[in-house]
Amino acid sequence: MPERGEPALDAVAGFCAETDADLMAYMVMAREDPAGARAAWGEFYTRHASYLYNVCMSAYASMLGGEAGVCDLVADTFKRAYDNARTFDADGIEEPDRLRRRTRAWLGRIAQRLFQDALRERARLRTVHLNPEMWEQIASEPEREPADPRQIARVQDALAQLSEKEQTVVRVTFQWHQPGREHQRLPNDVAAELAAALQTTPENLRQIRRRAMKKIRAYLETTRETP
Repeated sequence: MPERGEPALDAVAGFCAETDADLMAYMVMAREDPAGARAAWGEFYTRHASYLYNVCMSAYASMLGGEAGVCDLVADTFKRAYDNARTFDADGIEEPDRLRRRTRAWLGRIAQRLFQDALRERARLRTVHLNPEMWEQIASEPEREPADPRQIARVQDALAQLSEKEQTVVRVTFQWHQPGREHQRLPNDVAAELAAALQTTPENLRQIRRRAMKKIRAYLETTRETP
C-alpha cells in the first residue's frame, strides 16, 4: 500500500504509457503483484495530484486550515483511490481526454466524501471563497461539456451579491446536493453544526437558503444575454 505523500520517482518508470483504467487494474492486483501496483499508483499520483490539489485548495482550504489540511485530504484521497481502485468504471471509454475527465471526476467525488466526513466532525464552519469553476470540475459528471466561461463568471458575480452568511449556507447545502433528486435537505447533524456556526437555528437555514437562491436567480435573470 502506498505511503502518504508523493511516490518515489522510480515508481512511475515504465507506466507512463498506460491508461488510467490500466493503472487502476494494476492497483487492483496489489496482492498478486505489490511492486507493480505501487508503480502504477506512482504514475497515477503523478498524473493527477496537481489537478486534485488545485481543486481542493480552491474549494476546501479555508475549512481545512490551509495547505496542510488540503495536502492531507489529497493524500487520503489517493490512498482511498488505491484501496478502492476496483470500483472505478471506465464505462468503455478509451479516448484519453474523456477518460481523464472521468478519472478526475471519480477522484473529486472521493475527495468530496472525505471532506463531508471531516465536515461532520467539525464544530465550526469558516468562510470559504469558493471558485465555482473549480467546484464544477469536482462535482460534475465527466461526460458533460465544459461550462461556458461566461456563465461561470455570471454565477461568480451572483454569489458575490450574497451576504457572507448566505454564501456559506449555499456552499454547504451544495455539498449534499444530488442532481435530479427532489426534496433534498442537509443531514441533521450537519444542519445543527452549520446553524451553531452561524448563530442561528436549523429552521432558519432554510429561509436563508431560499432567500439566497432567489437572489441568485434574480441576478442571473437580469443579466441574461439577449440573442
